[in-house]
Amino acid sequence: MDLSRRSFSGGTAVAAPATATPGTTAASARTPRPHRPSTPHLLEAEHLVGYLSLPTCPLANNTYKEPDQPNVVRWGSPGDASGWVNQSQCASFLTAVLKRTYKWATSGFFSAHFGVASPFARDYRAAFAEREIPHFERVTRVADLRPGDLIAVDYRNDQDTNTGHVVMVRSVKGVYTAPTRALNFPGETQYAVEVVDCTSEPHGVYGVGNYFRFPDNRIFNATAATDGAGYGHMMFYASDATGEFSRYRWSVNTSSARTFPVSDRPVSAARVVS
Repeated sequence: MDLSRRSFSGGTAVAAPATATPGTTAASARTPRPHRPSTPHLLEAEHLVGYLSLPTCPLANNTYKEPDQPNVVRWGSPGDASGWVNQSQCASFLTAVLKRTYKWATSGFFSAHFGVASPFARDYRAAFAEREIPHFERVTRVADLRPGDLIAVDYRNDQDTNTGHVVMVRSVKGVYTAPTRALNFPGETQYAVEVVDCTSEPHGVYGVGNYFRFPDNRIFNATAATDGAGYGHMMFYASDATGEFSRYRWSVNTSSARTFPVSDRPVSAARVVS
């Protein structure tokens, strides 16, 4: 049974780079799609988001926390949506999911390998890019992303808490060619990626462009949306020469003015290999 307020298609493993018609993905032309593979920590995240998205779960149970608020991520009892709670930020949400799933994912582990018991997005990005970490394997090519992989972005700002963004891959929908020419960059291939994350800004603007093909379940209609944990879609670009991350967009209808190359906002990814 689909527990979310809005149904999301499962997706498939990543498609090889190919030419797609504007506003489509190469993967979408293949039918039927095989069942999307998963990983233990992705299943835990989906279980939590599923309950948080039920109409019987109070909206106040799922929020993006303020800097002075504590992190609270709680898996409740099956059948009782009121006991499931998320009050976190992007990085602390994923850290809580990893701690819930794996015995090795302790505060001591994160302090030893990420420099802090609850890493920020900037810490995740630097660790993935700069050093070998037990239980993690770096993913450098966008086409190699799989469900459960983590992608971290460093905003390179001077802020103490909003240092960037980190998401978990739910599925890679394939190569995407935008109908707006300015969103397709020479020498780069764009991928539509469904993500699980916690954010104060859901991914997309309701009804604009191809939003309905790549939606966010925290956006209810043109005037109503909520923050917190949920499912959305981001667009990641790969260099045709290396296959590595070259830039990203927050959503399918984000403009070119808010499309960031990795020279401005570095992006790194890693796979949990417990």
